[in-house]
Amino acid sequence: MKYINLISIVFLFIIIFNNSIYVQSKPCKIAVLLSGDFSDLGYNYQFNEARVKTESILKLTDFSLYYKNLDESEEISDAAFKDAIAKGANLIVVASSGQTEMGIKYANLYKDQDIYWIIKTSARPTDDLPKVAVLDFNTDRAHFALGYFSGKMSKTGVVGFVSPGDYLASNGNAYYLGAKAARSNITFVTTFTGSWFNPEVAYKAAQMLISNGADFLGMSQDDMSVQKAVIDSGSLGLGVTGYPTRLIYGSANIGLSYITDWTDVFVKYATHVINDTWPAYDYYKTSLNPGGSLLFDDYSYLVPQDIRTLVDNEIEILKNESFLPFRCNPMYVDIGYKLNVNGCISYDEFESNKQVLKGDNLSKTINFGTYTIPIEFVDYSRSMKLGITITSSICILFCIISIIIVLVFRTARIIKSASPAFLFLILVGCILIFIGCIIFSQSPSEGTCRARVWLLSIGYTIFLGSLLVKNWRIWLLFDNPKLKKRSITNWKLYPWVAGILAADVLILAFWQGLGNIRSESRIGIDSLTKYQYSNVCTSDDQGAVALYILLVFHGITLLVACFISFKIKVVDIDEFNESKPIASSVYIITFCLFIVIPLMVSPQSVASQVTTICVCAIVTTLISILLLFGSKFYKMITQGVGLNQTFASSSKSSSFSQSLEKQKKTGEEDDSESSEENGGQKKVIVTQQSVLAHFSSDTEDDVENEEKEQIQEIDKEEKEENENKENLQSDNFELNSPSVVQLKRLSNQLNGEVEIDSNNI
Repeated sequence: MKYINLISIVFLFIIIFNNSIYVQSKPCKIAVLLSGDFSDLGYNYQFNEARVKTESILKLTDFSLYYKNLDESEEISDAAFKDAIAKGANLIVVASSGQTEMGIKYANLYKDQDIYWIIKTSARPTDDLPKVAVLDFNTDRAHFALGYFSGKMSKTGVVGFVSPGDYLASNGNAYYLGAKAARSNITFVTTFTGSWFNPEVAYKAAQMLISNGADFLGMSQDDMSVQKAVIDSGSLGLGVTGYPTRLIYGSANIGLSYITDWTDVFVKYATHVINDTWPAYDYYKTSLNPGGSLLFDDYSYLVPQDIRTLVDNEIEILKNESFLPFRCNPMYVDIGYKLNVNGCISYDEFESNKQVLKGDNLSKTINFGTYTIPIEFVDYSRSMKLGITITSSICILFCIISIIIVLVFRTARIIKSASPAFLFLILVGCILIFIGCIIFSQSPSEGTCRARVWLLSIGYTIFLGSLLVKNWRIWLLFDNPKLKKRSITNWKLYPWVAGILAADVLILAFWQGLGNIRSESRIGIDSLTKYQYSNVCTSDDQGAVALYILLVFHGITLLVACFISFKIKVVDIDEFNESKPIASSVYIITFCLFIVIPLMVSPQSVASQVTTICVCAIVTTLISILLLFGSKFYKMITQGVGLNQTFASSSKSSSFSQSLEKQKKTGEEDDSESSEENGGQKKVIVTQQSVLAHFSSDTEDDVENEEKEQIQEIDKEEKEENENKENLQSDNFELNSPSVVQLKRLSNQLNGEVEIDSNNI
């Protein structure tokens, strides 16, 4: 019975003791300060995973904290330390070597408080900090083993190493000596990235070493960017971040990995905080032995068995702490160190060394120093350049052919009625627009930035200005219910085009003179990385004002053109139906502006803006050309050229002309054809004395004078015709608006002839 009671007491004591393990005598709140993001599935991930597991194992009621990306700036790091302390963290893990100094600084500031520290460093701080435990993350043996594996597996005989800086030359030297132990004539290449966590630089640095022959790379980076570059090159990567990377990249791509598990370390020191049993001035060093936080993962199935056996044997030897092949080598003498009686350098010398070993007579090393990604110029895409250039060139060729046709067939009825001079100006303006689009698609420079603005603006001014004044003349002549005498020859229209062009040139000169139009190189725009730049066109604030003025100027021009086109939409005469294509062109350009302007305002890349501007300019200009000239050329082909034909050869006026000829032959004095399409229109009396004008150029002054004399003679008979007007009421006829008088007037003035008074018919 006594034994039973004794056993019960012992059993009860064991239960109470086990439960007391999880009863917190002191609260423990963990804060982990990471160099990068724990999503790296590497060094930072392993530390954060240990925090989560420790919180679960010890059932901590005070939730732990984490801070990431502290290596980005000192301000971020300082703020993280202050925040962790302010939130009551009493076990702070400084997992980054980059934060070691700041960790020691805050450990000194709060050394009298119950705040305990685990700081990653290779030696104890000189300050009296009993609450600081040093975490010596020593991976020299792991790097030596991976170097040995790489030397056995390398096909090129070249291996390399990427590390944050020369302060980690020890890791690279350990990797090199491991590779040399496996292959005596190995070539070793190395470079530094300047940061523990910079995936872009690390990847590019690895590519540079690979381009120099390396097919296996060791590293001391916090992420897998280096190994990703190796895998992308077709070789086997190494797991050097502490995470079993074969779980990410597959066993076929990862030859061998070392793994770090910090959970035991976190649980150990958190338990000391809870039980108030903190070991003063403690020092923890990693090793390949059980409990040392370092171990190796499985091999890739692509690794031959004989190489696996050799590497396994080497790892077993490395577990012996007295075996120091990475410190004991005569090559250290070549970089200024003295070997001790064992042929080695000290641990402190090894860790503080910043020099890469120089190699020997069998093996060589190449140190490329700190790697920087070359700043890359990103131009517009070649396809965009070619597309705009080729399309614009074809359009320019079409314009040149059109100019030749206009010049050769300038006396043709359909060409002459449209004023060849203005047709020529329109085509010249279109050519300037297309040339501007070609320059617009080229890489911005000071010359192209200025040229494209001038060409596009002047091209559109000549193009739209010519269309505007042509429409304006048609409007004035047809919107004339009282048949007033209006003389608007080509020479009277040229100054208007010149005036519009002069205003445009003045605004452009103001922009270039005060705005300083230029090309600038910029980074961080569009989808460019921080290692890429592109040229953009820009100007000063005064240039922005000039740009707004220029946009308002062209906007007013378009509005006026739209208004005049609307006013002449009722004109329905074959000889002058050019008003409709002109109006359509103006409407299309205006419609495109309502599409382009929102696109320009909305966020998009510079290349997209350039493409949008060029495409809209090409499309609107090309459609306008096809509307204005396509119909003319088609009629010339289908209806004949009709050189030097009179205005009466068109559909409506030709039938009227034929009736006049018939009256002359038959001698019927007052017989005439009449037509009435719209009620309430003014009636016009046409007699045998009606004469239709022939087309002539602006230079035919003799013909003009002769017609003036004829007009004066006809004026004398005006009164007699008026007296006979009532007698001819039954035989007169109504003409559609515009009247035949207006038709004749427009025909003459489009070709520079003298204006005919309405009473002279």
